[in-house]
Amino acid sequence: MDWIDYHQGEGKMIVGASENDYMRRNPLHPGRLLRSIIERDPEFPEDQPGMTIGEAAARIGVSRVNLSRVLNERGPVTITLALKLEAIGWGTANGWAHHQTQWDLAQARKRCKQPYSAAPVHRQMEQPRAEPRAA
Repeated sequence: MDWIDYHQGEGKMIVGASENDYMRRNPLHPGRLLRSIIERDPEFPEDQPGMTIGEAAARIGVSRVNLSRVLNERGPVTITLALKLEAIGWGTANGWAHHQTQWDLAQARKRCKQPYSAAPVHRQMEQPRAEPRAA
């Protein structure tokens, strides 16, 4: 099944894998999610564009340059930015931190060429056997 992966061009679905697995391997940068919030701000009517980067930066309480870096996927959503986004009602800090962590992990896997495992393998450590007590 072919489908479009909007953040990395055209992608092919892996046979037997779900779209959810594919998105876990290739998560969206949190800046892309933030851009969609800014562009579709519910305070604006549908026929008007959302706020500008400068207006959004002022509302969030960050510099326009820093916000632009995040929106253009060149900078991370830091914990401080996540807290500021939460304070104005644009998601939770935990949610933003989770998105950033998933992005960072996927990028590290690509750099290390480590395959993605849909189901993590948990190994139990062997416990040393207790020696029978002498009576």
